Amino acid sequence: MKFEDIPRLPLTSLPTSFYAMANLSKELGDIDIYIKRDDVMELAHGGNKTRKLEYVFADAVAKGADCVITMGGIQSNHVRQTVSGAAKLGLESHVILNNPVPTMKKQLLGSGNYLMDVIMGAHIYLVDSDDDEQTIAKMNEVRNDLIKAGKNPYMVPLGASDGIGSLGYMLAARELMIQWENNNISPSHIFLGTGSCGTHAGLLMGLRYFGNKTTKVVGISVSQPEDIKKQTLRDVISQIKAVIEVEDNLISEQDLIIKDQYYGQAYAYPTAEANAAIKLVARKEGILLDPVYTGKAMAGMIDMIKNNKLDNPQDIVFLHSGGAPALHPYAELFLENDHE
Repeated sequence: MKFEDIPRLPLTSLPTSFYAMANLSKELGDIDIYIKRDDVMELAHGGNKTRKLEYVFADAVAKGADCVITMGGIQSNHVRQTVSGAAKLGLESHVILNNPVPTMKKQLLGSGNYLMDVIMGAHIYLVDSDDDEQTIAKMNEVRNDLIKAGKNPYMVPLGASDGIGSLGYMLAARELMIQWENNNISPSHIFLGTGSCGTHAGLLMGLRYFGNKTTKVVGISVSQPEDIKKQTLRDVISQIKAVIEVEDNLISEQDLIIKDQYYGQAYAYPTAEANAAIKLVARKEGILLDPVYTGKAMAGMIDMIKNNKLDNPQDIVFLHSGGAPALHPYAELFLENDHE
């Protein structure tokens, strides 16, 4: 099918805003930096998964689903948006949550995204580890139980990062290209946090599909080494190609850019650099990032700009993919020594 023929179910008002970060630009030197505010959407505080869910939920409704099942960490932004979208559409949500940071279990279960999931009525199943195989096994168990109970469940993959969900960021790429034209800019690089790779794959595919052959999409890994992330990125691109018609050589190996120096110990473990980036952007621009995704992505972008690691940079763009609710479990990292 052609991209334009794939069903989409609008769940938020688009386009999201795009503007210059003048204060941060001044802080980092003689370069213009812009931000795409995909953290501001209408599914329970928004975030990048909302765009993906517009396509995923369209598919679920078309298949007659009466409930959805998905997975993520206890503080998953994806799960929070999936639960919100399901509530909006009158569907049950069943979510399997694992614990990526065992030492923070109390904090992770005490506020932020998890609290919102509870308030929105999600059926929650906890897996007391960060093992994906255990989590997927629990998803399948829940699916079988729901089918036995006469339900018609729809499985939403981690991050909604499959060939259907990733189309949301092909649409975002077209939206961005219009905003860049309206602002009379030609960005050399766009930065984002790369996790399950659906946002990265969709954005890269969209830029190339709609005619932008030059802007580099730089993924800052939030969890794994470059080689693992690149393979995941390739896999999602292949899944997109299985859904829509695209040229075989539309994306080259050189287009796949992952930087893995910034994620620290592991997924959801904070880093000093990310925490510093969160404070800097909050105090210079009044914008809130998070320690799991956007803080690490911003730390990577700042390092690459300040230390001249970019080729011919101009009009740098940062994709804010959301996640600020996850600040709350990490509150002690930001409250220490900040009293006057």
